[in-house]
Amino acid sequence: MIIDFHAHLVSEKFMADLRNGRFAPTVTIEVGSGRTPSTAKVGAGEKWDVMVVKEAASPNESRSFLPRQAVDVEIRLEHMKNTGVEMQILSHLTAMSFYTLDAGVGGELAAALNDGLADLARRMPDKFASMAGVPLQDPPAAAAELERAVGLGHIGVKIGSNVRGLNLNDRSFDVFWDKAVSLDVPVFIHPGDIIGSRDRMKDFHLNNLLANPLDTSIAAACLIFGGVFDRFPNLKVVLAHLGGFIPWIRGRLQQGYLERDEPKECGSKAPETYMDKFYYDTVIHNADCMEFAVKTLGADQILYGTDCPWNIGNLEPAREIPGLSRLSNEEQDKILLGNVKRLYKI
Repeated sequence: MIIDFHAHLVSEKFMADLRNGRFAPTVTIEVGSGRTPSTAKVGAGEKWDVMVVKEAASPNESRSFLPRQAVDVEIRLEHMKNTGVEMQILSHLTAMSFYTLDAGVGGELAAALNDGLADLARRMPDKFASMAGVPLQDPPAAAAELERAVGLGHIGVKIGSNVRGLNLNDRSFDVFWDKAVSLDVPVFIHPGDIIGSRDRMKDFHLNNLLANPLDTSIAAACLIFGGVFDRFPNLKVVLAHLGGFIPWIRGRLQQGYLERDEPKECGSKAPETYMDKFYYDTVIHNADCMEFAVKTLGADQILYGTDCPWNIGNLEPAREIPGLSRLSNEEQDKILLGNVKRLYKI
């Protein structure tokens, strides 16, 4: 059996809410037209929608591409069959974190997303499990929604790498971390509202290729230096895209801590103390890097995760992801199944 823990899907139940205008005028849906954006690579994908989000007290709006591959369960099941994946742990699309909206609307949207994915997981428990989304712009509400969502059957929670530019070590988030620990659910950090996306990362798709892993790295560094693991030593954190740059610059973080005063401002220990607090997915696309990650982080810390359905993810057959064949059978079994079962209690 192979389980993909990093897979995004929007339930048809939530899409029906959008089409019926439940969240209008704040969040609406339009039928896509013109050339299909080149962000997905699963199934036919000849039809798509566009989600339009109008930010609170602002003339700004965001427009997000919603391909069939991110909604259609039959396309997803066919892809899973073709790649040898028996189960996915589903989470919402990053564009559906909705942190820029007022907390009340954000909470309503998070609850609707969670209801939809939980319903799908209940109907197809042999194929899908789910992790929740929460309105982290209101940390007490996020904690309450996480508790409600776990009651519905969600086995984890996915959050962004920052909240409206606020780093995750901010004390206001402690109520959320405390709830995650008390419920004993992993927190999956996925980059969103990423640094530099409106200026130097605008060209060459750098907002995804570089800014995504950079923002994950910032989030992880802030958890370390900001004392979050000291306040919540039993917190379980999973980092997207094989941890961003963290596995490769851990020595620099350690050296900075040893030589500078600033990294010690919150009373944290040396970064190497916390490296085993993190878990990582497999989205790295390079055999040498995968081999290095397993050697330095440990096979016990790495979970098979694809970022499905996006074409920057691992969309090849599961046993053909770069570097996996170089590992021992025991290490492969841990990455493809054992670690996710242990962490997410499947």
